Amino acid sequence: MSKLLPSLYRKNLISPKGIWAFNMAILRNGVNLMALLAFAAKLYPDRIAVVDEKYSQSYKKILEYSKALAFYLRKNYDIKSYRKVAIANRNHLPQIWAIIAVSGLGADLFLINPNMSAEQLQEFHKKHNIDLFILDNELKDKFIFKNRLFIENVVADITSCLSVNYKIKKKKSGNIVVLTGGTSGQIKTAARKPSIFDFLNPFFALLTKLDLDRYSSVYIAVPIFHGFGFSTLIISLLLGTTIYLTKKFETEKAVDVIKKYNIDVIAVVPLMIRRMLDFSEDALAEVKRIITGGAAISPELVKKTLRLTNNALFNLYGTSEAGFSVMATPNDLQKNPATIGKPIKGVNLKIISKETGKPQATGQTGIILLQTRWAMSNLRKKIQPTGDLGYIDKQGLLFLAGRADDMIVSGGENVYPATVENVLYKHNDIEQVAVVGVKDEEFGQRLKAFVVLRKNCKLTTNEIKTWLENKIARYEMPASIVILDSLPHTPVGKIDRKKLKQM
Repeated sequence: MSKLLPSLYRKNLISPKGIWAFNMAILRNGVNLMALLAFAAKLYPDRIAVVDEKYSQSYKKILEYSKALAFYLRKNYDIKSYRKVAIANRNHLPQIWAIIAVSGLGADLFLINPNMSAEQLQEFHKKHNIDLFILDNELKDKFIFKNRLFIENVVADITSCLSVNYKIKKKKSGNIVVLTGGTSGQIKTAARKPSIFDFLNPFFALLTKLDLDRYSSVYIAVPIFHGFGFSTLIISLLLGTTIYLTKKFETEKAVDVIKKYNIDVIAVVPLMIRRMLDFSEDALAEVKRIITGGAAISPELVKKTLRLTNNALFNLYGTSEAGFSVMATPNDLQKNPATIGKPIKGVNLKIISKETGKPQATGQTGIILLQTRWAMSNLRKKIQPTGDLGYIDKQGLLFLAGRADDMIVSGGENVYPATVENVLYKHNDIEQVAVVGVKDEEFGQRLKAFVVLRKNCKLTTNEIKTWLENKIARYEMPASIVILDSLPHTPVGKIDRKKLKQM
């Protein structure tokens, strides 16, 4: 609390001006994202809010454009409360106008992955009966639905609405829905309504642990349609941070943005960190805070990042259903680079046996269960399995052991792919690793390892097996090891294990 109150006051959040601005934003707009932006625009009107590859706008201007777009949608598409609007955009400023405008109108907002297949889109549309799709231009051949708005084509129309004397009735926000499941497998949804009090604990944890009130710029490299990117956007707007965006992550462009604008904070997945440090070891040297999440980060990459960035790395863990729940600080990662940290305040976390359902002792691997106040509304009253395996050590640090459905039974023994991955990462000549389970006639299941070697390193699969022999149990030894030039990844930076199992 001694650190929290000064942080809140420093950002005007609990000052007389901040409290007045907050109350006026809610009274005029209702509880929705438009109110959040109105609050920020009152506190930081002329501060640059967003810089993308084409636009740069202040907080005051973004509010004006978001309201103009809301008027345009209401006039031309009859968007009212309880309507359903899906936004499929890359990271850019008009996407933010759309998110704010739809929330301000009280409609249900679906943030969807532009990389979904045509078949997945049809299934999604059939299930949710979307009233309007707001899209980027390059998606016109994939999103073949009746009601489509190409946001970049109507910028002139939105601008013309700025001079209209319009009023939008204050609305209670509809659901904000993020899709889970990536671009492979069954698509599921995680829906929430904006709530001031439910999200205080994760907000306070990020504010105090990362000292976010002290930094003025953030580069959101992860997609905003992903829960991690969306949360970073909302917190950045609340704090009056200048947000930098690029439509797609491209290593050289990302490094240039970070250096050109002297970025303080970056939100990235581990794959992005790896590519930037491979491009240049000093690429992230001046960044004050590196926030990573959304995918597992290897212990070796943790150690390299801490060494090259003056201990700037923070690793976040959560699920789409429960939200952000666990944080590893640089101090935690120095103690053990494999940890994902400790639960933040307000999280109920348990580990139970996959076989018996009983609580696991310290050091024993089991299924991780989570309960949070900021979980999906229908999941808040009961602790829920995450689908991840993990254990807690004597210091209270949490460690992941892979997905529960990744665990295999080989010759009667439970085998965890993540355990073998962490060992392989210790080899000096190995850059990346992924281990998956495959069918085996003799043992039922065995592991199969895929490795990417460091540049200019020569290593054979037999040499890797020999190196592994005295480091893992016999039943953990991969049946085969495949050396690849690179591992396949999903658009949000996770290793595509489904594709690997088919190789």
